[in-house]
Amino acid sequence: MEDTRHVGATLSKNGEKAEERIRETADTAMEKGRATLKELSHQGKEAMARAQKGAKETWDDAQKLLHKHPGKAVGLALLVGAAIGGAIMAMRKARSSRSS
Repeated sequence: MEDTRHVGATLSKNGEKAEERIRETADTAMEKGRATLKELSHQGKEAMARAQKGAKETWDDAQKLLHKHPGKAVGLALLVGAAIGGAIMAMRKARSSRSS
């Protein structure tokens, strides 16, 4: 009977140790997860800031070009429009030939 109590106490003690280790491991994993999420969030904000800065610079450059050389700006817009229109027409033609 004494052996059974001793085994029971040992199992209980080992179970408590295992539970404590599991909690410590879970806490460590949660901390690492939070740190990683925080870092990714920071990187995302920096990437958005760089993209916004680049878009603003591009917009400012386009405005300067329009003010300095309105004829070139219109010509460039027509050229880009024609290229986009040609690409759309080519895609439509390719689609219609596939479905036939």
